Amino acid sequence: MLNKVKEEKGITLVVLIITIIVLLCLAGVIVYLVFGQDGLTGKDNALEAERDKAYAKDIVTMALKVVEKEQEQAQMNVNGLVQTNTNPDVIDAVVKAIDKSSNFKEGADGRSVEYVTNNGDKYVVTIDTQNLKVKDVN
Repeated sequence: MLNKVKEEKGITLVVLIITIIVLLCLAGVIVYLVFGQDGLTGKDNALEAERDKAYAKDIVTMALKVVEKEQEQAQMNVNGLVQTNTNPDVIDAVVKAIDKSSNFKEGADGRSVEYVTNNGDKYVVTIDTQNLKVKDVN
């Protein structure tokens, strides 16, 4: 009975260190997947930018339709015939049709409308003033 081997239950220090290392590796992988460039936040930022571009394009397209209708009504003479003169300041009319209190303003080049989001991102909507269509959004 004196030589009886006593059984110890529990984990050794080596197993504890290995477990901690594995958990740290898993935590690093999870942080990379969530906050990395291709992670959840990176994709969220890309989707937000695409949404803002589409919003700017849609708003300007609707304003162009309003301007087009206003021009058609202004061109009608007393007999109901269409005259050939057009409004030369299409960009200003588009900005007025959108709303003065919005984040849209006339672009620096005079051929575009700028949209600034609430977080400061700026998108430039280029307009074809002859055909009253949106060319591009950058």
